[in-house]
Amino acid sequence: MAWLDNNPLIEFQSIDQVFNPVCIGSNPKVVMVFSARKVDLYGRIALHTGRGNVGSGPSEVVDFFNGALLSEGGRAIFALPSRNRQNKSNILSSLTRYPNQFSLWESVSTIVTEYGITAVSGRTVRERAQGLIDIAHPDDRPGLVEEARKSKIIYPDQIYIKESAHLYPSKITKKHTFKNGIEICFRAIKPSDEENMRRLFYRFSDEAVYYRYFTRIRAMPHTTMQEYVNIDYSRALSVVGETRTGEIIAEGRFSSLEAQEMYPEIAIVVDEKYQNTGIATFIFTMLMQLGKERLLKGFKGYILPSNRKILRVIEKIDWNVNAKIEKGVYNLTINF
Repeated sequence: MAWLDNNPLIEFQSIDQVFNPVCIGSNPKVVMVFSARKVDLYGRIALHTGRGNVGSGPSEVVDFFNGALLSEGGRAIFALPSRNRQNKSNILSSLTRYPNQFSLWESVSTIVTEYGITAVSGRTVRERAQGLIDIAHPDDRPGLVEEARKSKIIYPDQIYIKESAHLYPSKITKKHTFKNGIEICFRAIKPSDEENMRRLFYRFSDEAVYYRYFTRIRAMPHTTMQEYVNIDYSRALSVVGETRTGEIIAEGRFSSLEAQEMYPEIAIVVDEKYQNTGIATFIFTMLMQLGKERLLKGFKGYILPSNRKILRVIEKIDWNVNAKIEKGVYNLTINF
């Protein structure tokens, strides 16, 4: 307040100007960050009330929210810590008893905690719930999964690996701009990526599916895909590449069948629309670096001789590669 008092850089205007969504939206790239009190698994948001809060009521928040949506390149973000000062979860199964709720919650695009970001715009109730569970405190996630099952927000057979919550490698996230000018964000896979990974599978041609799974697969049901995205990070690591719109367009992983295995199996898939851009090579190099940090000795893999695209990726890697054909399939060993 001392900085604000009599500051010639500040001009005061009436509320009909300052709170006017059209005036706000006339500025490009307006980013509004709102402080939320609680969020539930449906994506509903409760705002702060009471003493000690310098801010506005829910109607004024709506004005600024609409202004950000009208702004070219603008964004509206709701942020909150995963737990309150009493060490209780700020992400709940339901907010029906909380006052001062944000009325346009179905238009919210992004919710953030210290454990990550989840995009909720255009998502189903189940997808929202899974995304919000991913950014809750790790110790609160198993309870939220159980409550979501009881409320039938998620499937009753939804699996969740409790130990993986604390093992999630959030620090490996990085961005890279490729030769086609597209920026891709690479991060570890999450349980909430289930539907996005299913959409990636259904965009593949029959040939691409055969190269990845060595068999003809026509469908990818929930029971199969949820096992794919819920991984034990102590034995495996999966990296996905997603666009600015949140669409997953690539995935690479290495996984071990046994603990302490020094040569886990590696696999990479890239949306055919984004192939020949360097994405597969980037993921391959990224997985190699992460494997070396885990003190692995190398990777092993199986490739059909007709899969020339992935073979060219292997040829670009400056490591010792041993290859031999067994039963019509290349058996590769990549030594770091």
